[in-house]
Amino acid sequence: MGVRAVTFGDIAGQERAAALLNASLRRGMLSHACLLVGPPGVGRLGMARELAAVLLCTQSDEKACGRCESCRLYRKGAHPDYEEVGVPEGKQKLLIDLIRTLQETAAVKPHVARGRVFVVRDTERMSIEAANCFLKTLEEPPGECRFILVAGSLWDIPPTVVSRCQIIKLSGLAPARVEEALRAEGVQQEDAWWLARRSWGSPGLARALGDMALPAFNRELCGRLLKLEPKGAFALTDWLCAEADGAGRSSADARAALQELLECAAVLYRDLAAVAVASGEAEVFNRDLEDTLREFASRRPLDSIIERADRVFETIERIGANANRRLALDDLFVSLAATSSPA
Repeated sequence: MGVRAVTFGDIAGQERAAALLNASLRRGMLSHACLLVGPPGVGRLGMARELAAVLLCTQSDEKACGRCESCRLYRKGAHPDYEEVGVPEGKQKLLIDLIRTLQETAAVKPHVARGRVFVVRDTERMSIEAANCFLKTLEEPPGECRFILVAGSLWDIPPTVVSRCQIIKLSGLAPARVEEALRAEGVQQEDAWWLARRSWGSPGLARALGDMALPAFNRELCGRLLKLEPKGAFALTDWLCAEADGAGRSSADARAALQELLECAAVLYRDLAAVAVASGEAEVFNRDLEDTLREFASRRPLDSIIERADRVFETIERIGANANRRLALDDLFVSLAATSSPA
């Protein structure tokens, strides 16, 4: 494939990643497998798709021209030499059957472009069998195939796969930059401030959480947890399940939404631990509750607060492992209520 330059003007904050890709392309050193790594919502998939457009273009040496047959087919979502795969809806893993299908397609001669291009989402969620199978293709790529892998981190990808890829790291943006973008889109100031930090610097995640009305949910959840009594534990489960169901179109979506909602509880206990150990002003996510947090933390041992956070994280993991969500939440809230009384 020819040398091309990549421009990602619409992907805010990823100038360094784009520059690394540009340099690789100019020098003719772009690997047959690129691994784009970064937190969700920072532009990983958008960058992967733009890179795919450049690699498929048959006319321009600067960027995807948008006029050639290959570009037109790609923009229509009908390019015969492009395929994008990921974990199917409702599934937890990217399984070996999907990788085998990809391998069969990769072996077919391209129709329009100079080579085939594959974008693989959710790379960190490959099963061990799928990863081992895919490794054979990475070691001996057929023809002019290019593979663009997208992942949240490197930790869950076998080192043998990582070592065959050119790694491009995308980073979260400074909270102030995300907040500025949200404010420009009409988000209220306090909600924008909280979303920018709760999304860990991810504009895409911040928008998704805003669409879930998470700031309002967070205020309600924090208020309930700070006043939680044993008699209210099961009602809190009912409310949280209803909120998750309203946020997800499918059972898998609802489960993912529930994990996101529970993370608000983990952040609350993180804030409580922060004010408990700070001698002066503490850096907290729930700054509108700082006085209440200080009062709550002052009457409870730090170990008790940390234990609460651990229980929330354990429940998030249980939900992710397909545990019965009502049982998991009941266990959590009964436990939190039992330890809610001041020391």
